[in-house]
Amino acid sequence: MKENPANGIKDLMWTFLMDHGQKANIPRLKEYVYDLIQMTTQKTAGQDGYKKSSHINFDELDMTMMSIVIEATALVLSGELDKLKDGGDYD
Repeated sequence: MKENPANGIKDLMWTFLMDHGQKANIPRLKEYVYDLIQMTTQKTAGQDGYKKSSHINFDELDMTMMSIVIEATALVLSGELDKLKDGGDYD
């Protein structure tokens, strides 16, 4: 397994990228993933003219995917993912 390269940087500015430098928000990550699933499975595909109040516009797709990346990064850096790994058999 690779080590986090930011851990070797001795600069206060980069502490947010070091291990345990973030706080995981698992409910938020799940919310974004479920939004992505809804966007990709809704029958209108977010097209104009077919909007229903429960449908998510595809204009939000890029922001939703970036939010998933950010929350997944925070999950890894928080150490919470390692706690799950220690309980299972992952590499």
